[in-house]
Amino acid sequence: MENVSLSKGVFAYKGSYKIGKKKKKVKCPAYFNEPWYIAYDETWGYIEQAAENVRSKMFQQVISSLESFVSKIKATPLNGSFHEIATAILLTGVNVPDHTTLFDTVVSKLSKITSHLAMICSRNCNNVKNIIEDTVYQFIHKNSNSESESGMRKSQCTMRILKKIFAEYHDPEDPLIIILPDFESFPINVLHDFILVLSSYRNTLKFVLIFGVATTLHVVHKSLTYDVTSKLVVQVFYTQTQVKTLADVLENTVFSTKIPFKLIGRAFQLLTDIFLFYDFSVDNFLQNYKICMIQHFYKNDASSLCCQPKHIKKKISELTAENIAEIKSLPSIAKYLKTSNGDKNLSDKEFMELLEQLLNKFHKFMNQFLIVLRCLHCMVASLPGSPMGKQLREIYTKAVYMNNLTESSEYKDCMKLLGFLSKEELLSKLESVIKIIEDSKDSEIKKIKIDLNNHIKKIREASLSTTTTSEIISVEEKLNRMQLKEKLFKMSQQQSRSAYKQTLLDLIDYLDRKVFSIHLIDPSRVTAHEIFCYSDGNQAKHHIRGSLRAVIHTGLSDPQMYLDCDCCKLENDDDIPRTLPDLSIIYKLHLESRKLINMYDWLQAFLTIVNPQIQHAEQRDVDPLLQARFTQAVAALQFLGFIKTSRRKTDHVKRLT
Repeated sequence: MENVSLSKGVFAYKGSYKIGKKKKKVKCPAYFNEPWYIAYDETWGYIEQAAENVRSKMFQQVISSLESFVSKIKATPLNGSFHEIATAILLTGVNVPDHTTLFDTVVSKLSKITSHLAMICSRNCNNVKNIIEDTVYQFIHKNSNSESESGMRKSQCTMRILKKIFAEYHDPEDPLIIILPDFESFPINVLHDFILVLSSYRNTLKFVLIFGVATTLHVVHKSLTYDVTSKLVVQVFYTQTQVKTLADVLENTVFSTKIPFKLIGRAFQLLTDIFLFYDFSVDNFLQNYKICMIQHFYKNDASSLCCQPKHIKKKISELTAENIAEIKSLPSIAKYLKTSNGDKNLSDKEFMELLEQLLNKFHKFMNQFLIVLRCLHCMVASLPGSPMGKQLREIYTKAVYMNNLTESSEYKDCMKLLGFLSKEELLSKLESVIKIIEDSKDSEIKKIKIDLNNHIKKIREASLSTTTTSEIISVEEKLNRMQLKEKLFKMSQQQSRSAYKQTLLDLIDYLDRKVFSIHLIDPSRVTAHEIFCYSDGNQAKHHIRGSLRAVIHTGLSDPQMYLDCDCCKLENDDDIPRTLPDLSIIYKLHLESRKLINMYDWLQAFLTIVNPQIQHAEQRDVDPLLQARFTQAVAALQFLGFIKTSRRKTDHVKRLT
C-alpha cells in the first residue's frame, strides 16, 4: 500500500466569517428631520452651553487655587520641604451626583502639572493593604495600558516598589497626588494607618493629599486623631454652594431672553422642589429640565415656532395646512380668534400674518416680564422677613404659579414694608433697579426708566421734616354723634407727613399700579403661551419621579397596557379571562381575598379559570403542570412583596396590601 499524505486532501477555504464585530452603520431616526425636533435640538443646545459655562465658572476659582497649591509644592525642594504631608481639603457640599464632574475636572487640570495622580474610592479600600495596592498600582500603571506592559500585578504593588521605581525612572521632585473624593465613606482606621505609612516615606516621595469633604471641616478633625493630623499641613478650599449654582443656571436658562422655551406653573415648582428637598444636584435638575422639554416638543409641530424672534417668519412659512389647523385649535389662540374676529374665518395667509404678530408680542411680553420681575426682586429681597423670598426663583415661582401675583398677601406685605424704608436705602434700591433696566431697548421699559429717574430726583430733593396740620373742633359747632365720629375719623387720618414720606408713597403707588400690576401677569394668560411654555406638573412628575407600586398594579391588573396583545384585552376591569398570564390571574384573585388567603381555595379558583371544563366539581387530583404554574405565580407574587407566609395558619398566606 502506497503512503498517501492526508494533506493532499485538505484545502483551505476562506469563509465569510470575520473575527470581531462589524461596525454597523447607524441610521439617524426619521424624526431628526422633523420641525419639532430641530427646534428642540437647537433650544437644548443653547441650554446645555449655558449650563456648561456656569459649571466652568463655578469650578474655575477652586481649581485655579488647587493648581497654584500643587505648583507651589512642586517648586519646593524635597529636602527643604516640611516633613508633614501637604493636604488640601475640598469642601464640596452635600451633593453626590455632581461630585464626579468636579473631580474629573480636577484630575484633568492637575495632570498638566504632574502626571502622577491616583483617584482612590472608598468602595475599593476596606483595609490598608487594598488602599496601598490601589494607590501604587495607579501610580505605576498611569502610562501603561495593561499589567503585561509593566510586568507587575496589583497584588505585587507595595510602597517599597513605588519608592524604587520613582528613584530610578522619575523625577523625585514631582509630587504624587492622591485624591480621596469621598472622605466620609472611608473607614477611620484605614485612613489613620494609610496616612502614617505615607508619612514614613515623606523624605523620599513628595505626596499631596486631596480630601473631598461633603459635610463640614469638623468631620476631618473628628475622624483623625492628633498623631495623624500632626503629620498633615492642611489648606481648605471652598466650592460654590449648589443653591448659588442653581441660581446661576436659572439666570442663564429660564430667566434668559435668549432661550425661548420657558418652564412655568407647577412644572417649574416641581423641579425646584426636587432640587431643594431631594438631591441638591444641578445635573439632575438639568436632566429633569430636559425631560420637560421633550414632553413639550415631542411630535408637536406647533412647538417648532418656539424660536428666536428673528427666525419666526421663516418657521411660519414652513408650516403645513395641518400645522396651521393645529395651531388654531390651541386654547389661547382659539379664544383670541373668537374674541377678535367672531365667527369670521381667516384664510391661512391672514392667520400666518396674525400669528407672526402674536409670537412677537409674546416675546416682547416675556422680555418685559423678566425685567420687571428682576426689578421687583431687587426691591423686596432684603425686606425684613422676606415675605416673597430672597431668591429670584422664589418670586418667579409665585409669579408663574399664582393667578395674580399683585393680589397675593405676600406682595401686599412687601408694598407695606417698602413704606418704612429710609431715604438712603430707598435710593440705593432705585439705583440698582435703574442698572437692571438701563440696557433695555423696549420703549415701555425706557418710559419706566424716565419715570423712575423723575421719582429719584423728587426723593433726593424731598425734606425729612414733618409739617403738622392741626384742626380744632369748636364748642359752638353743633354736631350730632355720627358727624362728630366722621370728623374725628378724618382728623385721625390726617397724619403728619414729611415731603419724603409723600414722595415715597407716590413711588410705591406708581410701582404698584403702573409697573408691577401691568407687566407681572401670569404667562399662561397670554395668547400663544402653549407654543413657548410648559406647565404640566403632573405629566412631568409621572416621568421624573414615577410610582413603582402603581405601575406594577396597572401591569398586573391590565397586562394589555404593556403587552399590547388582543388576548389580554379586558372588557371589564373585574374580568379574569383564562388568556391572562398566570401572575395576573393570581394577582386579581388575591385582590378578592381578605387579609389571610387559603392556599387550597386559591388553587381551586385558579384551576376554575385556567381549566374551565370542570367548573363545578372540586379538583382534588390536580394536573402537576397546572400546580407548578400556580406555585410559580405565587412565588413571583411573594417576591414582588404582595403576600408573605403566615405563622398563624400554615396553609394560609397573608396579604400585605
